[in-house]
Amino acid sequence: MKKIAWLLVILLTACASQDDAPPFEINNKQFYGKNDEQGSKIFAYVVSVKAQGRKPLNLDKPLTRRQFKDLAEQEYFEESSSLKLMLEDQAVELLNQELKARQYCNDEHIIDDVLWRDLSVQLRGRCL
Repeated sequence: MKKIAWLLVILLTACASQDDAPPFEINNKQFYGKNDEQGSKIFAYVVSVKAQGRKPLNLDKPLTRRQFKDLAEQEYFEESSSLKLMLEDQAVELLNQELKARQYCNDEHIIDDVLWRDLSVQLRGRCL
C-alpha cells in the first residue's frame, strides 16, 4: 500500500512540476492615440506574435504513432481560432494596462473594432 501511495505522489509531483510553454509569444505592442474631428480621444492598439516555425518532416522513414499524434495535435497560430481568441483576450488586458499607465481615458473606454491579420490583432476604440 505504501508503494502505491509513493508512486501516486511521484506521478502527481511530476505532473504538477511540468511547465507548459506558452502557446504563442508576443513580440510587439504598439499604441496609437489621437483626437477625432469632434475632439474625442480615439485609439488603436496592435499586438503581434512571433511566427512559429514548422518542424520539418523526415519522410525517409514512416512516422511512429507518437510522432503522428504529436503532429496532429500541434497548433499553429495562423490556423487556430482558439489561439487567436486567447491573444485577443490578452490584448484587451494589455490595452487596459496601457490606457491606465498613459492615463489616456479618464473614465471608461469602448472597443469598437477588432481587426485581424495573420499574426496580429488590432483593437480600435474611443474614450467615453
